[in-house]
Amino acid sequence: MKARFLSNKIIMIISFFILLTSQSAIAFTDIDGKPATIESFINNKSKWTVVEVWSSDCAVCRKHMPSMVKFDGKLNNTQILGITLDGIDEEDGYDNAEEFIMEYAMKFPNLVTNAIEMNIWMQQNTPEGLIGTPTFMIFAPKGKLVAMQAGPVGVDQIERIITSQSKPTAKAVKK
Repeated sequence: MKARFLSNKIIMIISFFILLTSQSAIAFTDIDGKPATIESFINNKSKWTVVEVWSSDCAVCRKHMPSMVKFDGKLNNTQILGITLDGIDEEDGYDNAEEFIMEYAMKFPNLVTNAIEMNIWMQQNTPEGLIGTPTFMIFAPKGKLVAMQAGPVGVDQIERIITSQSKPTAKAVKK
């Protein structure tokens, strides 16, 4: 418990230092290494966006990802965005992320970053910083954050949040 607290505190201190010393510390790319932004996904005016922050070495992420893959496309007004913390700066980060994406046949888009960059983004855009993986965020159309949780979230909970706050046209797609 003490080690986790120290680890989180170190991440926060480093994130704060980077934020103070950099014009644009936030770095995200797509899986091909091209610059990308979370905002380009969450500011979709017609779709809800479910963001899952994951890492290829996260056992809980591995257990949960099959349900997210199955949920993808279930609601016609919802998109999923994965964000891997396998890291822009990590030597094997892209390879690990690509292997994970292929292993789980993830068809939804995934961005690549690291824990420090993700923490900075979250501190600037959500009520709290990064706690760990998986972390879930649900954004309403136009980008308003409506729910956030560190730890696994059942797809039935995600569906309930979205359908309860959507217009009647948000029906499940029959498969």
